[in-house]
Amino acid sequence: MKIKPLFLSLFCLAPAVLNAQWANVGKADYNWGPFLVYTVSFDTENGEYQDHQSPLMFSFDYAKPVEGKNFSIILIKEMTSLGATKEQTEKWLKELSAIPMPDFLPNDRLSYIALENTGYFILNDQVLDHYFDAEFNQYFIQVWLSGKTGFARLQNQLLGKEKGTVTESYPRAPAVVPLTEEDADPQLPPNYQLTDRTIINC
Repeated sequence: MKIKPLFLSLFCLAPAVLNAQWANVGKADYNWGPFLVYTVSFDTENGEYQDHQSPLMFSFDYAKPVEGKNFSIILIKEMTSLGATKEQTEKWLKELSAIPMPDFLPNDRLSYIALENTGYFILNDQVLDHYFDAEFNQYFIQVWLSGKTGFARLQNQLLGKEKGTVTESYPRAPAVVPLTEEDADPQLPPNYQLTDRTIINC
């Protein structure tokens, strides 16, 4: 089997990263009404977190189908709300679209590994073929840990300050409708109309 350049490049990373023994800092459920969409876990090497610490890992264990495109749009919208420039977000959205970010099925796990100056996604133990820059890294971390985004209610649980699950309150069950770049929002329900996923195999 041909080994891809990205896979080879992983061996150039520091041994401490390749052999990282992850310890959980915290986790939280993201729910839509009575429906669990995913559980997000936050891990470091020592089970503790300080600003500018690396490596870090965020993992999303899906309980409901979610379109990868919607994940990307929501992520970029939150980065914009944190102050990312239009130039940055257009670049990152283009990169996410080029992977492309796959659709997620129940029991899928998407992880993001944040190193000191770069980061990358892994889906079910398969590395997605792209490295993101240090600025993307920092904004990705802040989406979940800053307490200043649509996911602010998850912050204390991810940092291990609270235990339990977070349930969003909604007046009715979500409608199953496709999302667009104009109307995507972190509180919108997952889209159940899935397309074929594309994954880069190592």
